[in-house]
Parts: sequence; C-alpha cells; structure tokens
Amino acid sequence: MTISEENDVDQTTDSSSLFLVGQDITEFNIAPKNAQYIRHLDLSYNLLQNVDGLQRFVGLRELILDNNMLSNITVPLLPFLHTLSLNKNRVYDLDKLLDTLCKCTPQLEYLSLLGNPVCPNELMHGDEEDYQHYRYTVINRLQYLKFLDSRPVTPAERDSAKNRIRIIQVVKALQEDLCPEDSIELMLGGHKATPLEKDQDMEQRAGFGKRSYVYKGKNSEGNKFISNDDL
Repeated sequence: MTISEENDVDQTTDSSSLFLVGQDITEFNIAPKNAQYIRHLDLSYNLLQNVDGLQRFVGLRELILDNNMLSNITVPLLPFLHTLSLNKNRVYDLDKLLDTLCKCTPQLEYLSLLGNPVCPNELMHGDEEDYQHYRYTVINRLQYLKFLDSRPVTPAERDSAKNRIRIIQVVKALQEDLCPEDSIELMLGGHKATPLEKDQDMEQRAGFGKRSYVYKGKNSEGNKFISNDDL
C-alpha cells in the first residue's frame, strides 16, 4: 500500500504524533498540512524500502522504522531528531549510514540497529569483540550519541572509542609510508630482521647433486702420519 493522501492517515488525537504501524505500506509520500509540527512518527512493521517522503517533517524528534525492508537509508535534514530506531531492517553498509546520519541528523542521541547485517550478534554472526568494535565505530562518528542499541554510551566507552580509532589511524598511516623492511620490523614488534653475514649465509646453504670437492689436507691430524710418497 502506498500512503500519499492525507485521508489515508489515521492520526491520533495528539497532533504532534503520527502512527502508521503494520499497514503493509510500501511507499510513504504523505505530506499532511501539519507535517512540520509532527514530533513523533512511527512507521514500524511495514514494507518500506525507502523513506523518501520525509522532506516536510522537519520538526521530527523521534522516528521509528523497525521491521521494514530498508537497506539504503536516505533522509532529509532533520536538525531536531534525537531518536532513530532501525531495528530488524536490511542495513549492510555502516559507513554509508553513518555518513548520512552525521550530515542529516546532527543532534542524534538514541540509535538502535539491532537485527541488521551491520550489527554483529552471537546468534547471526560475530562475537562480543566484533560488537564492541562496531560500537566504537558508531560512537566515534556520532558525537552526541547517548544510547546505542540496548546499552548506554558511557564516558569511558567514548574515550576508548577515540583512542582505538586514533591507534588504527596511526598504524594505517605508518603502513602506507613504511618501506618493506620497516613493515617487517613493525610486524615483528620493533625487532629488526638482521641479514646473515656472507660467511654465515654460505654455511647455511644446502646443495643437491654431485659436487667437485678438493681435499687439501689442511689442519688434518692425520697428515703427520702420511709421507709425501703416500700421497
């Protein structure tokens, strides 16, 4: 079903809230007269693949899009939005999503991505370490975030996110600038790989097949028992 007419909207008595839950909506192109005054919009449990019809909802504070078919999230500038719930959708590109949110929802404080491919969990894929790395990535990009998925964002976690990203950036920069020898040193934890001396290198070589070998008898203890006539 496509929602495009104002008459299609079953709005609550609260003119600041609009609930269109579980109506098999495939497209949302509604533009009610009071769209700019709506603060809470719930479009969960539908069949949405995009949310292109939000241009006039500039005053939104809370947007609920759980249980849809969203993969590529594109939203207009929503300068007052503080809550976004995208649970159980098909979001697979975390960097692209975060680019959009940084640009279009600068005041975002609450975000939930549970049940999406970008959110690691033990039931589908990943473990606690993967999930924590995901959290660090999101927290570092969204500076006002207070709550991610089912956990609050603590000051200690935000500091850890900044430090982790800083380390990753330093290592990446070093790897791009290092020559091959320095890269090996970095992988060895700061220990240089010392090349073998020429004589030592020769001693380590092995040969296959026939080799011509001349015995000179030097330093042999048996030489003093052999006369020149015996040679």
